Amino acid sequence: MLAATDHSKVYYRKFKKNFYIETEEIRRMTKSEVKAYREELDSITVKGIDAPKPIRTWAQCGLNLKMMNVLKKYEYSKPTSIQAQAIPAIMSGRDVIGIAKTGSGKTLAFLLPMFRHILDQPALEEGDGPIAVILAPTRELAMQTYKEANKFAKPLNLRVACTYGGVGISEQIADLKRGAEIVVCTPGRMIDVLAANSGKVTNLRRVTYLVLDEADRMFDKGFEPQIMKVVNNIRPDKQTVLFSATFPRHMEALARKVLDKPVEILVGGKSVVCSDVTQNAVICEEHQKLLKLLELLGMYYEQGSSIVFVDKQEKADDIVDQLMKTGYNSVAPLHGGIDQHDRDSSIADFKTGVIKVLVATSVAARGLDVKNLILVINYDCPNHYEDYVHRVGRTGRAGKKGYAYTFVLPEHQEKMAGEICRAFETAGCKPPNDLKAMFERFKKEMAAEGREVKLGGKGFEGSGYKYDEGEAEADANKKKMARLVHGMEAGGDDDDDLDEQLSSMIKTKRRVVAGKPAADKPTSTGNPRTDKLAEKRIAEAKAKAALLNSKILTSQQVQPVEKTPAQLAAEAVIRGTEVAPVQVSAAMIAQEKANRLNEKLNYLGVL
Repeated sequence: MLAATDHSKVYYRKFKKNFYIETEEIRRMTKSEVKAYREELDSITVKGIDAPKPIRTWAQCGLNLKMMNVLKKYEYSKPTSIQAQAIPAIMSGRDVIGIAKTGSGKTLAFLLPMFRHILDQPALEEGDGPIAVILAPTRELAMQTYKEANKFAKPLNLRVACTYGGVGISEQIADLKRGAEIVVCTPGRMIDVLAANSGKVTNLRRVTYLVLDEADRMFDKGFEPQIMKVVNNIRPDKQTVLFSATFPRHMEALARKVLDKPVEILVGGKSVVCSDVTQNAVICEEHQKLLKLLELLGMYYEQGSSIVFVDKQEKADDIVDQLMKTGYNSVAPLHGGIDQHDRDSSIADFKTGVIKVLVATSVAARGLDVKNLILVINYDCPNHYEDYVHRVGRTGRAGKKGYAYTFVLPEHQEKMAGEICRAFETAGCKPPNDLKAMFERFKKEMAAEGREVKLGGKGFEGSGYKYDEGEAEADANKKKMARLVHGMEAGGDDDDDLDEQLSSMIKTKRRVVAGKPAADKPTSTGNPRTDKLAEKRIAEAKAKAALLNSKILTSQQVQPVEKTPAQLAAEAVIRGTEVAPVQVSAAMIAQEKANRLNEKLNYLGVL
């Protein structure tokens, strides 16, 4: 429902992007020294024209005293690898793609330049929208970024608003109406807020700094239309930064739609598990998983918090019940079926240590940062590589050690065994021999069938639900009917209007022509047996139709064709004889009724 903005008709005030002043120490660094320093910083790879050199200390960023004091207060001693290279690039006003392992400080890498960017601009006036927008794929990540941003925003007298679905919109609207320089949001709720009250709640006219956090998930095909709606409503000369731990190759083209000559910063490798995580994989049957889970919790429960990842909401609830029966009382589930307030409460308790074990679906796989989280257990094996990297990345953050265990079923998960082996190898570890052997057997079996096994699938490839023409029309008619009923109850609409509106609802927009297919969609299902059966049935139907048509034609030849009144009148005029009075036969009445019905149904018979 969000209308597109015609930027050529809008006046945008000029703004400054480049705030970076290179210090003398950085300027003196030679190309070989820069290369050596980037190697030292987890093998940073930088692509892009005139990318700035990496910094060594916070003082070289050009931050003000208040921001330096906050960094000191929260013990951020020196920039991490991604921060050292990304902050000067963003401060220079460049669009940036930042890819770094989980727990490497990506949030701070886009927050610090954002505050410097906002402080340079005029204060918000009545009716102004935000200056910076941070889009996140999940509610939990949006809340976490909001809390991180508030650490710096309060000392700088800036306001942060957080808008996400699952909770009431009224409080979020109130926050936005009061004015906020920064909005952290999920895409769907942001569109709701922008469209609410005819666009009077907030607007994107002042936005000059846009962040897409967990960018690969954001550009998942289900999210892309929503993202592009928001992006297209922001001025074209904005500064845009994208950050993620994984970035599948096919996502890059989509990301570049919203970027202008970006600097691409890759720390380590794309989609690599952090080296501080000790990875383990166990091949076990479904009935053995719970016993193995209890064994691992017995080993690590006293050392810190744990997350157990499962595929389904029902299973999460079931495992929580099982753990409580065995004496683990500080356990809670986390999934999309739980009320948002309860989800927020569970995460808060998990971070403070009140809850020691969280049983979650992949809703907790991204962005969740818990200081004392030591163990991640993939109770259900993830179904693609990127999900594995993000799940495992909940532990081993900010230089701390962590442990990850993945349960793999001996059947039907052979391909994922290969993906896990790949995760071990890219992190510089040797995969378990039994897991490697399992994948090799699978490859041989596939090769025998003439099929090639390719690792590194497309990851998140969901597609948003799309109405077909019939469903869209039915939905529109349902809304029309509701309005019509309300009008009749209120005593409005005379009989003629009512008949006309009902007629318009009955008349379909889809045109059906006899003898032609209803749609141009391919009829193949991809299954040879199903397709063969379908072809056989179509052939039988065609044969029956041909036989029926021949019978109809024969009967039409025997009986004389009845002339219409218009044809009879035309003949009389041509001959110069008197026009006979019109006699309406039963066949004519039937034909007239048929024509009316065909008109309503948009049906065109082939003559």
